[in-house]
Amino acid sequence: MTNLRQLVQFAKTEPARIFFISLLAITLSTADQSLFSYAIPGLLEEFEIDLNIIGYMLSASFFVASFAVVFVGMLSDYIGRRLVLVTLLGLSALFVGLHAFADTLLVLTILRVSGFALGAGLYLVASTMVVETAPQKYRGLVAGTLQIGYPFGFAIASLIVVPLIDTYGWRSIFLPAFIVLLISPLIAYVLPESSTFKNLQQTSGDENAKGLSDSLRELLSDHKPHLFICFAGSFLISLAIGGTTYFLPTFLVSHYDMTLSQAGAIVGSSYAIGAIGYILSSAVGDFVLTRRNTLVIWILFGGLFFLYAIWEAQIGVILTLSLGMTILFLYGSEAVRMPLIGELFPTHLRATATGVSGSLAVTTAWLTAPLLISWGSQSIGWPLTFTYFGIIPLFISSCVFLLLPNKHSNAQIH
Repeated sequence: MTNLRQLVQFAKTEPARIFFISLLAITLSTADQSLFSYAIPGLLEEFEIDLNIIGYMLSASFFVASFAVVFVGMLSDYIGRRLVLVTLLGLSALFVGLHAFADTLLVLTILRVSGFALGAGLYLVASTMVVETAPQKYRGLVAGTLQIGYPFGFAIASLIVVPLIDTYGWRSIFLPAFIVLLISPLIAYVLPESSTFKNLQQTSGDENAKGLSDSLRELLSDHKPHLFICFAGSFLISLAIGGTTYFLPTFLVSHYDMTLSQAGAIVGSSYAIGAIGYILSSAVGDFVLTRRNTLVIWILFGGLFFLYAIWEAQIGVILTLSLGMTILFLYGSEAVRMPLIGELFPTHLRATATGVSGSLAVTTAWLTAPLLISWGSQSIGWPLTFTYFGIIPLFISSCVFLLLPNKHSNAQIH
């Protein structure tokens, strides 16, 4: 009862407002960005291209995003979290909405690259704000629950896709992104700045007035071991997540001969099932195990369910449940990975460190995954492709994360 009352009290505070607005921002941005995965079969038909071209488009998006997330992290450490977050939300929604009017493949690629790079930066800024403002005792639970915006975004996107795409075509599914653009000024009005960052600015004075590159230089000088371990582990797990994120609907259409709406319904249901994994992993990481050990266990179970889903599961309820459990563990691991990374680094470097060891690793992996998946699906088939470029990297990443210190959860951060 005491813990419940403390959580209720937290819901009335400024950190709670930061959490709920950040959750909304991540959910809306993810819904916007995930629309592209549902449009891939339609793009292949309209522009008369093969899947390799889509792989190049996605890789270009991740290439640009790899630079963007590092710059966004440094900028957020330099001028603050709030302004950067709401600007990224509005601009990324604008570029996504304009997908509906792209008349050439080049224009569509430019819009995709721009929108995704901005959306990737938003994710790390929101995570940084929540990690450094959440109550110490519940930091993992609060910061981990934030990651639920990812499956929520995909589930919302599927609700948009199913009634629109078969009737009005792939372009129609991007139009709701303009709603996000319209509400971004309201989010800017109600979102407060991180109090931890404000306090740092007030106490540091001139010491905090450094150039953008100074934080990156200090990070590489003083925190190199943790930085590289987090990068390597994050890169490997993100190969699997990147492959499923953008090619799961196409896999279902190609491998099981489903319609677009059938694939969208199964993917949406799987994400809805998997959403609980974020909360479950956060609670286990806070109150049962350490965050590092929880991360390793979630990755291993995610790999096992993924293995079953692509090799043994039959179309229908079993396939949906096995994909849902894959997402529950695989995507739910993000709920402990991001807080774990955030706690390893000091406040004045946190957004930059999260950008380099977390978000940069993700975008680099997602740059690689489309090329590998698009090539593999046509050369060796979908099951072997997901095994080589998804399941095996998962098991390696679990070993890499074991190299991090097994610290007690919810230690004080500075």
